[in-house]
Amino acid sequence: MRSRLEAWLLEDLGSYDLTTEVLGIGGLRGVAQLFAREEAVVAGSEEAAEVYRLAGCGEVEVVKRSGQLARRGNVVLRAVGEARCLHAAWRTAQEVVAWASGVATKTRRLVELARRVNPRVVVAATRKTPPGLRALYHKAVLAGGGMVHRCCLSDGVLVFRNHLVFLGDGALQKAARAVAVRPAGVEVSTVEEAVEAAKAGFSYIQLERMTPEEVAEAAARIRAVNPRVVVGASGGIDEHNIASYAPHVDVVVTSAPYRAPPIDLGTEMAPL
Repeated sequence: MRSRLEAWLLEDLGSYDLTTEVLGIGGLRGVAQLFAREEAVVAGSEEAAEVYRLAGCGEVEVVKRSGQLARRGNVVLRAVGEARCLHAAWRTAQEVVAWASGVATKTRRLVELARRVNPRVVVAATRKTPPGLRALYHKAVLAGGGMVHRCCLSDGVLVFRNHLVFLGDGALQKAARAVAVRPAGVEVSTVEEAVEAAKAGFSYIQLERMTPEEVAEAAARIRAVNPRVVVGASGGIDEHNIASYAPHVDVVVTSAPYRAPPIDLGTEMAPL
């Protein structure tokens, strides 16, 4: 993550901070405070602190850690150093926290809505993150109380329709036999496929783009075949409908947190 933070810092800095150097204030010491302009679940504040350190600030305090609630006006991070270091870091650091906290805050909202109707349900975010932001966004999901469904392709076996099309007739049974050496999941889109997958021996069955009524029926029929199967629902699930899916499944899989807008933050500086 450090190398990525360095790249983001250099992207914003360019060759040098022309404004700070022209004004002749680069060597003056000061303090920068990152604060919330709206209530949010904080995420990425530790990474933002590292941005300030990379820019040369020797004193950096994380006031609100990832997972903590910041109310309007609360300070999230404080850094002390030369003005050239503060100005080099502040925009990158602020945006890291703004975007990550947006993801964390939306995740917390989804978890709250889902657990009102099913206290044991898990809200799991997909790997559909913007390229280059997966580590930060997955950390933000955890800060918001969610889980990561799969962090990458090597993180577990999950068979999609785009795998099954290459297996021909009896694809579900062939897939189940092929991956029998370890727990495996499969995504299906009909109640009949869900029952077939349960009989084939999959330990996790993900119900893709079904209505809540279809999910309820599929989950009941899966559990009648094997009550130990973990059942998930995915596809188009967001704040407006998560409460309709959560009562019927063990896991709600969603990409909705990644579509969250950034949190409104500000940074104020003062000389020392």
